[in-house]
Amino acid sequence: MSITRESLWAALPSTFKGVPLHISYDPRSDRLVYPSNKSIHLRSLSKPSLSTQFTGHIAATSVAKFSPSGYYIASGDISGTVKVFDSSSTTEDPEIVKGNFAIISGRINDLAWDSDSKRIIAVGDGKERYGHCFTFDSGNSVGEIAGHSAQINAVDIGSVRPYRAATVADDSAMVWLAGPPFRFAKSVRGEHTNFAMDVKFAVDGAYVISVGMDRKIVVYDGREGDVLAKVDGAHTGGILGVATGKKEDGMPVFATASTDGRVKLWAYKDVGIEELYTWDVVTGEHLVGVTFTSSTKLVAISLSGDLYYLSAGDSTPKQTIYGHQKAITALKVASDGKTLYTGSYDGRLVQWDITTGDATVVAGSGHRNLVTSIVEASGKIYTAGWDDTVKVVSGTEFTSLSLSAPSQPRGVAVAGDYLVLVTEGAVYTYTTELISVATYKGNSITSVCASDSFVAIGAQDGSVTLLTVPDLKPTSTNIPPFRASVSALAFSPRVDDQGRLLLAVGDSTGKIAVVNATDGSIVTTRWAFHTARVTSIEWRADGKYAVTGGLDTNIFVYSVDKPAKNVKTLGAHKDGVNGVAWAGDDKVVSIGADACVKWWNVSF
Repeated sequence: MSITRESLWAALPSTFKGVPLHISYDPRSDRLVYPSNKSIHLRSLSKPSLSTQFTGHIAATSVAKFSPSGYYIASGDISGTVKVFDSSSTTEDPEIVKGNFAIISGRINDLAWDSDSKRIIAVGDGKERYGHCFTFDSGNSVGEIAGHSAQINAVDIGSVRPYRAATVADDSAMVWLAGPPFRFAKSVRGEHTNFAMDVKFAVDGAYVISVGMDRKIVVYDGREGDVLAKVDGAHTGGILGVATGKKEDGMPVFATASTDGRVKLWAYKDVGIEELYTWDVVTGEHLVGVTFTSSTKLVAISLSGDLYYLSAGDSTPKQTIYGHQKAITALKVASDGKTLYTGSYDGRLVQWDITTGDATVVAGSGHRNLVTSIVEASGKIYTAGWDDTVKVVSGTEFTSLSLSAPSQPRGVAVAGDYLVLVTEGAVYTYTTELISVATYKGNSITSVCASDSFVAIGAQDGSVTLLTVPDLKPTSTNIPPFRASVSALAFSPRVDDQGRLLLAVGDSTGKIAVVNATDGSIVTTRWAFHTARVTSIEWRADGKYAVTGGLDTNIFVYSVDKPAKNVKTLGAHKDGVNGVAWAGDDKVVSIGADACVKWWNVSF
């Protein structure tokens, strides 16, 4: 047996309110690179469902940039570490790290490569210094970044010799650097009256643009840094991002992204700064970054991490890429076999087309907090969240039917024609119209699963209790208690050839036991290869195999007939696997703390 990854549906970029996100595009490979949680994602622009993931950082990542050659990527994190790694493969996750450098003692806010792809300037919120310039392979110093009195938000290096670099910071100043080695040349103050958020050189190096929260655009000479022109009130909100490109006729242009939800295209001419075009990207949400992908196309990023594809001639986005920013905490493969639902830590519910990988955010009055469970009953999708509600989904919208849970839900399961809701202190059954049927009082309940006839609940003390459906009466079956807290439960979908209804019980130490729910006898305790809490168990439709995921980041596929043998993939999701499910006899889908959806082929 073996298990291999088929595809990865990438997480959305990590964003923060009032903080610019600097993204990068490589035209050679047609990929975007951006930070997300503790990973760096390299994502195809034309086929967004194709991506690779770099997991070499141990702290949350904050920025990533392609080198001009396209062969390397430099990425930074909140600890002040910069890593340089190979980006040549478009199908395999990057693993070759060229350099690992501790730059500052704080968050790396931005990075810039010189046009030789040899030197990097990294800036951010350090304690001893706000930035540093170094060679990409050895980390040798090739200059000093000075002149600011607050954290530096952005940096850029001109593409023509003699090289010039510019930085902007929370002290509202633009600092001009000459090099290499890069040294302080001048400081331009008083032009911005609030935080200066981003800075970019024009593609021909003739001028430099800075933008800020004061809604102002300032253009400087590309050789000496003298102010050439400026626009007050360029947007109705603060400007967080600027990108430079050129039109089809070769004229340099630049685009700005604002908290007003708009992207504007500009050109600097001898007469001043001219507004060329406006895209109304999103209403009621901030835009935190923008980049050119061709002479007529751009990608903008919203605060929720959604990617908006913009094209000249279209005033609204041509395409929007949705997904998750936060850890994905629940999943359900719909009965049609074509649709996947996932829910995340921030309450977002997403519907995926399994064939294409396209995602749609479920609209309507959704959850305001972590989604704990997603189940399907009578053709409807039911979700439970830590906002103490159970909601019903039809297609891509929440319906008006919902339930206020008595307390915080631990999980939801389907038992025949009934819905089973579990809180820490009780179990409840409801009809599919959310009408209450019965209640069972428990203690420190941690997990739940159900078959057509039974409900199994696990507790903090390691006990497992079987209840009848729908009246929730305890059965006479006595299941021996386990040594650790029960963290996952799953009934086999069918009675096996020996007349046994199998129940898999996973605990907080990584051990899984298979129990005969008919008489309480232990079938096997040899499913014991996880090294941390088991988070999810699901049986294959024939009941012969089960897939499991755990906080140890690993996925295992176990066999009932040969319990000592298993197939595994280690490090499936950075920081832990939160859920697994079968999508056919030889395909598994998984979700994790890295906010990714991954598909696996299993061969037996």
